[in-house]
Order: sequence, then C-alpha cells, then structure tokens
Amino acid sequence: MNSTWKQPYLLLKQLVPFKKDTQQNRSGNTSDVSPESREKIRILLVITRLTIGGDTNVVLDIASYFHSHPDFEAHLAVGPVPENEIDLTYLASERAIPIKIIPTLVNRINPWLNLRSILELHAHIRQEKYDIVHTHSSVAGVIGRLAAVTARVPVIVHHVHGWGIQEDMSKKVRMLYLALERFCARFTKRMIAVSRPTIEKGLAYRICPEDKFALIYNGIHVESFQQPIDRLKVYSELGLDADCKIVGMIGRLDKQKNPLDFIRAAAMVLQEYPTVQFLIAGDGSLRSECERLINDLNLANRFFLLGYRNDIHKILPTLTLTALSSLWEGLPVVFQEAMSAGKPIVTNDIDGARDVIINGETGYLVTPRQPREMADRILDLLNNNELCYAMGMNAKQSSARFSRQRMFKEIELLYRELLTEAPSGQLFQIQNTGRKIQK
Repeated sequence: MNSTWKQPYLLLKQLVPFKKDTQQNRSGNTSDVSPESREKIRILLVITRLTIGGDTNVVLDIASYFHSHPDFEAHLAVGPVPENEIDLTYLASERAIPIKIIPTLVNRINPWLNLRSILELHAHIRQEKYDIVHTHSSVAGVIGRLAAVTARVPVIVHHVHGWGIQEDMSKKVRMLYLALERFCARFTKRMIAVSRPTIEKGLAYRICPEDKFALIYNGIHVESFQQPIDRLKVYSELGLDADCKIVGMIGRLDKQKNPLDFIRAAAMVLQEYPTVQFLIAGDGSLRSECERLINDLNLANRFFLLGYRNDIHKILPTLTLTALSSLWEGLPVVFQEAMSAGKPIVTNDIDGARDVIINGETGYLVTPRQPREMADRILDLLNNNELCYAMGMNAKQSSARFSRQRMFKEIELLYRELLTEAPSGQLFQIQNTGRKIQK
C-alpha cells in the first residue's frame, strides 16, 4: 500500500467494528432530535457533490421521495462543488431536503483530507442517529461507509452507479481502489447496482459475493419525456435550423463522457449528410477543448454547445436521434430519458449500455474511441427514416421499466428488508419510541 495512505488506513481499520456484539446497540449519544421526529426511519444519503449528472438526479429524487414518506425521513450529506463545475446544491433546498455540507468531502484521494471528512461525517451521523446510511459515488462511498460503520449504523447501503476503475489509473492507485472497495463491502449490507454489467464487473473485481448485490435500475419521470412538444419553438430558442435533422448528446464535457470523439464523428457525418446539426447539452472542464475542435473542424453553425440545461425533457423529444461517446458508465440516465422520448441511441459499447440498448433494435453499440464507426451508425439512421422511427418506438416500448416509482418502491422494499435483518430483531424498533415499522 502507498506509504501516504498507510497510517490513515491503519487508524481507520482499528476504528471499524466487525464483531457482531458491537452492532447490537448504538451508544447513548446525546442529541437534540425530538422524540416525535424519531418516529420515522432516518436515512442519510451521501454523495461527493451535487453537480450535473445522472447521479445527482437519482440522489435528489430518492431523497425527495423518502423525505415526504410517512415512515421515513431523508437527509443529505455532500461535499462542496468545485468552481469549474455547475453547483446544483440549491436544488436540495428547493425540495426542502435537510442538507449537511462536509467541506472536506472532495472527489479525490487525499489521505488526511479524506480522514478529516470521515471524522466529520462520523460525528454528524452519531449526532443525528441515522438508521440507514446510503452512499453514492466512489469516494463518498468509501468515506460515507467508513463513517457509518464506526458510528455503528444498523444498515449501510452503497449505490454503485459505476465502478471507479479508469484506463489511465496507475497500478498502485488501482490496487488501493480495489482494496478500499473490498474492505468497505465487508460491512455493507447491500450493494445496489444500476445494471447487470455493473454486477458482473464487481464480481470480476472480487468486490463482494453476488448475493450482496441488488439490481435496481435508475428511475426517471418517464411521462415528462412523452409530452407534446412545440418542435419549432424549441428549435427557434436554441438557434437550430428547422429544416435539419438534429443529433444530440446529453452529458458533461469531461473525460468520462469523451465529447471530443462525438465532435469528430459529427464532422465525418457532415461530409456525407450536410442537412444535419449536432448539439451537446452539458458543461464541464473540456468545454474550451470542445470549442477549439469545433472551430478546427469548421463546424460553426453545425455544432452547438448548449451548456447546462434544466429543460432536457423538452430538448430530447425534438431530436432525431441521440448519441453518447462515454468511455465508462454504470447506467446513464440519458439512455432511459432518450428511450422514453422514443429516440434511438448510438453509443459506445460499455458497461450498462449493453444492458438496456439492444443492438440493431433500439440503437447501435459501437467500439469506444472509434468515431468513424459511430459516424457510420449515425448515418444509417439519418439515411433511413423508417429504421430510425422503428428503433425509436422499440426503445419507447421498453422504457416503462425505468419509472421513478418502480425505483422508489424497490429501494423502499430493500430498506425494510435490511431493517428487519438488523441486530435489533425481526421488527425494527425506532430508538426512543415505541413505534415499530413492519417489513
């Protein structure tokens, strides 16, 4: 193990309780939480930051649902959003979700900063006496679970939106990542995976046994992508040509989403099909590079960077088809949104893509880092209106399984199941009250 991490790691390992008897009762911490509020099951959702991305949407939706539930009370713990990213933390306040900002909860490996984050989150968990801690994202997943287990939280759940292994990771960083994931999995009650390939990868990495995984697809508001849209009005607002077909990508401008390859594919398509325009709805650290490449390839007035948008439900239905050039994903929410809107998808054949996209029926799976192949599949759909429509309708028909209500109910059932398995007995009794919550 890297010597920088050795001392913090050994300290944490001493703090983590694994013996069954340490889980029986939480210590009598003082708390100013009223007895009335303790009639509900208290959930803390932990994520590194609230910024553009499907993870943020899913976390906010889960928190909103459980915070308004008669049997549950949900809070959020998040880190600060870097200056070069869009800060969506305000959305939690708009939904009246209690939120705790952990200044040291950052999306990078920094042993002492990460340790401070664990200790601060640990103190917050003990003060608020949460019954469930549900973590999201790789760094927050490790920090949140270590804080929760040392605070003796009865139920710890981790949501795997995608594994953090990357192509350019050094061997040492990769080994550290896997060691931390395997270590935290030991005291995680359940690992929620957003796609079957996510489970398969976790098994290949030897993170945990298969029976610890629960497959729960991300949920979206399906109906909002199926409402009638004034296409010409949207085109006018975005500065698009009403006589052109539109190919769009919804995603951040960052390394993971790999927008530069999508821009290269667009240039190849335009050489053969000039009556088409391209757009990306999203922003990020690669924006300046994207702008340079668009200029270098002479794509002015053919390729539009829309920046962050909160009206994707209006934009997606006006597209001819969607594309995604990501290099790794768990299950992109944009797949589900595009399918709900009846749009075929051309995407790199990665992780969760093959779990929801049926190659040749609801879209095309192409080789990552091969913009020529992506361009050819986009051209297939642009040149064949009947094929494009048929694939879109196939996608729409299979989108019902992605409803938010289905996701909420599956997570709720999982919570209740895990609570009954908690050491307190077959019925989970909320501390400080006589109320019992049935499975």
